[in-house]
Order: sequence, then C-alpha cells, then structure tokens
Amino acid sequence: MEKFRFNPPPSRQQLEVLAKVVGVDADKLAQMLPPAGVGMKLEPIRLCAACYIDSPYHKIEWQFKVTQGCQQHKLILLSECPNCGVRFKFQHYGVTVSVKGVFCRLVKW
Repeated sequence: MEKFRFNPPPSRQQLEVLAKVVGVDADKLAQMLPPAGVGMKLEPIRLCAACYIDSPYHKIEWQFKVTQGCQQHKLILLSECPNCGVRFKFQHYGVTVSVKGVFCRLVKW
C-alpha cells in the first residue's frame, strides 16, 4: 500500500482523469486535497468528539499539522479515548465503526 505522505499532489490532468472514473467534478476533488504547503500529521489519528457523534467519518483537516481544534465546536481534537486511553486507529477497507466502538462508553446510549 502506498503512503499518502510520499506521493506528490496530483496534476490537473490526473484529477480530470480521476473525476471521469469516480463521477465527481475535478474541482471538487481538488478541494478534498490538503492545501499546498500544509503538512499532514499522520499519527496519532485525531478527531472532534462532537463532529464524530454527529457523523462518524474522519475529516482530513483533523490531520493537518496546523489544525489544533474543531472550528465548528471549538473543541481540542482527541487522539485517544478519554475514558480508557486507547489511541484511535483508522479502520481498514472503508469500514466505518460507530461511535459506540470508538469512545468506550464516553456517550451514554
């Protein structure tokens, strides 16, 4: 598996080819990439608990080195469960895990 951090950003031509394959506008794909010159913090995985409760998907901007907290909720990003201290990990193969499986009883169900 290739490491994202070692790949150069795609060219406009590459984005246009990818756009045709996935059915998404090339400009929209470009917006999904990190801004030019912004480094990525690949580990630990960081997330906003409030955002994740609303929609359990990881946001790429949480991994930007310049990002310290959530702009929407004004919360510091978490890298581990506040209850048990286990670090968050990405799920493989596009599998999404519910908040129940991530926060170790942080939220009462």
